[in-house]
Amino acid sequence: MRIKNFKKWWLSLVKNLKHHERFTLELSQTKTELSQTKTTMCHTLDFHLRKITPMAFLELVEIHLAEACNLNCFGCNHFSQIAEEAFTDPAAFEKDMKQLAKITGGWVGVFRLMGGEPLLHPQCSKFFKITRKYFPKSDIWLVTNGLLLEKQEGDFWKRAKENRVQIRPTKYPLKINWDKIRALCEANDVPLIFFNEGEVEKISHKFTLDPKGGNDNYHSFTHCSMANHCVQLKRGRLFTCTFPAHIEHYNKKYGESFEVSEFDSINIYEARDYKELLFFLAKPIPFCRYCSVSKWGPVGKWRPSKGDKFEYLEKKDA
Repeated sequence: MRIKNFKKWWLSLVKNLKHHERFTLELSQTKTELSQTKTTMCHTLDFHLRKITPMAFLELVEIHLAEACNLNCFGCNHFSQIAEEAFTDPAAFEKDMKQLAKITGGWVGVFRLMGGEPLLHPQCSKFFKITRKYFPKSDIWLVTNGLLLEKQEGDFWKRAKENRVQIRPTKYPLKINWDKIRALCEANDVPLIFFNEGEVEKISHKFTLDPKGGNDNYHSFTHCSMANHCVQLKRGRLFTCTFPAHIEHYNKKYGESFEVSEFDSINIYEARDYKELLFFLAKPIPFCRYCSVSKWGPVGKWRPSKGDKFEYLEKKDA
């Protein structure tokens, strides 16, 4: 009888031990999942807070030197693949730089001179000197696809060196002799720095827009990777992101009517001080209602645009 009870007791221990081990494992997995969820929530909250928190100073400003591009990218968030040829006037650019320097005290982190393709501008290197004149401490990046770098003459490289300009290309799946371009940059003492260190293959994204403007402004703004980050300076006005600054190309190409109001940007000539600029850039704008940010995402490897208006709309897969 005692042996029988001992056997039951022993079997019970073994059974409960296995149960205990399984319970411990499940508990450990649950703790790990909760920890991961907590981390994800913290990162998400941090991302959202950064959107609505004014920057200490303008970390970067993007400026188009040319509206159009010599590369035809699917879903470009600057609409450069459908833009008509147009170039920024150096005199107007200098006027804006002078005013921006006045209101910011010269405190701007990085200027991205871009487009479109900035090297299409026949006076591209002239903008190096103007930018450096008013912003002696800022970084100046020439953001290019690299197709025209080999064709640049001596004055271009001389001005790039004198004004401490960095060549910042993105690698596309194109036949470009990057070794030759690297040698050119080294010979002229001009930094060549690739986005993503030149290792990540370019992918295409779809940025879905809603012509009816049915999105919640706050949600769109706080979930947008460009809001309060990819600040655009265009015609004396600062935009918190690329879309309202350049949607004019889409409207003109397809006869659409995405509205851009005076409340979608801030006039650098009318702003009272730097703080007003920074606070404006950290809040939703009326244009946010058009951006279906929850539907934005990658669509695979880089691909050329077909010039189809539905690249930006939900009605049809582009």
